[in-house]
Amino acid sequence: MSIIKIALTGGIACGKSRVGQILSGLNVDVISLDKLARDVVKPDTLGLKKLIKYFGNDILNANKSLNRNTLRKLLLENKSNQQLIEAVLHPEILIHMQTAIEKLKTKLVVVEIPLLAEKNLTHLFDRVIIVNCNEKQQFKRLIARDNLNLKEAKSMIFAQVNHSLRLELCGKLPTDIIENNLDIDNLTQKTNQLYKKLINL
Repeated sequence: MSIIKIALTGGIACGKSRVGQILSGLNVDVISLDKLARDVVKPDTLGLKKLIKYFGNDILNANKSLNRNTLRKLLLENKSNQQLIEAVLHPEILIHMQTAIEKLKTKLVVVEIPLLAEKNLTHLFDRVIIVNCNEKQQFKRLIARDNLNLKEAKSMIFAQVNHSLRLELCGKLPTDIIENNLDIDNLTQKTNQLYKKLINL
């Protein structure tokens, strides 16, 4: 029987990673594409070499590692930078994801993938979990988490599709929605309930 591939997605700072951590604590295999994105730009990787080719050594720290703040500024600066960075990194990330999935021997895997809808990657999965929160909570969490000002937070949030469009774009897949507007205990309870459903698929 083939492994059930479940995408875990949602708006930035809505709680995807926290849901992934809770599921991981319940012995579900969870793959984070954000972590894979960090792996593909480690020193001497093909991904980092390509970024240096396009943007020069200014994107590096003194120890030759990627300066993530510089890359984020380039990403938000203009659309062509964003498209170029994504064209370099996304294929590398998806190769790493597929390799990680193929090594698993379990019934299901959850893949935390922020841009599932935006990058039209639903065809790679069997189900989707969407973590959502209201806009006020989203701004508050993002500003606190990444130490951003309001303008930077708006740029990052509005670069993604909104919840309604995300639902529409993911609509062909069986979908579970977790509303994360309260505290961690409430989120844990909801995630535990979903876990019981998933292990009985």
